[in-house]
Amino acid sequence: MKKVALLVSTGILFTISGCSENSQKTASKSAPGIVQASAAPTSTPPLVTVAAPLPALLVGQTHQQVWRSEKLKDSFGNAVALEGTSLDGKFDLVIFQRGTYTSVSFVRHGRWATVYNRPAKGKLTSLRIKFDDGSEERVEWDELGLDTGNLYSVLWSYPAQTNAPIGPTPKGTTLDSPEGDQRLLEDMMKHKTMLVEVEPGSTTQFEITGLAHEIQKVRTIKIEPVLDARQTSE
Repeated sequence: MKKVALLVSTGILFTISGCSENSQKTASKSAPGIVQASAAPTSTPPLVTVAAPLPALLVGQTHQQVWRSEKLKDSFGNAVALEGTSLDGKFDLVIFQRGTYTSVSFVRHGRWATVYNRPAKGKLTSLRIKFDDGSEERVEWDELGLDTGNLYSVLWSYPAQTNAPIGPTPKGTTLDSPEGDQRLLEDMMKHKTMLVEVEPGSTTQFEITGLAHEIQKVRTIKIEPVLDARQTSE
């Protein structure tokens, strides 16, 4: 009897063990599968447009700049324009002097007289200038006659502040005309050669040796005022 009881007990034990194992398997099958957390997609950084380096200046292959001065008269009065042509002959650098006011611009060769006093819609464009000592500055130009044969750009600010927030410009960061024109002129008078980016990827070179002497000559030219106040006797 003891053996029978022992066998019965052992059978019950195995039965319970089997049921427990089957229940675990069933639970394992019915349980939802573990979802592996997928790696967060790597965000692609925005493409940053990097401006191509400006080409080297043609040092040693230059020629003496021939500066031309011209007296002008328009509705605002009399003035003097000092012009020099780029090495490729495609652009003129023009320094416009009216009294104490100075402006700097560049224009397609030979077009200055026909475009400088014409009203036109403009577009601001930030371009670069490179001097013979390797220094570079960004200049913001107001480009007039856009997409026409009469390209004429006047300086808007120098040096231009890149990535500037919208709003008032912090004092001392950007020099607008006429202060910017005077600052650019001072920098040009310190150098011999200047590379101007006339549009992205396109440059032209100006010889500016002796510019200080030419500016002094222009400023000594006597310009008669438009209105000559005269005392009349009654």
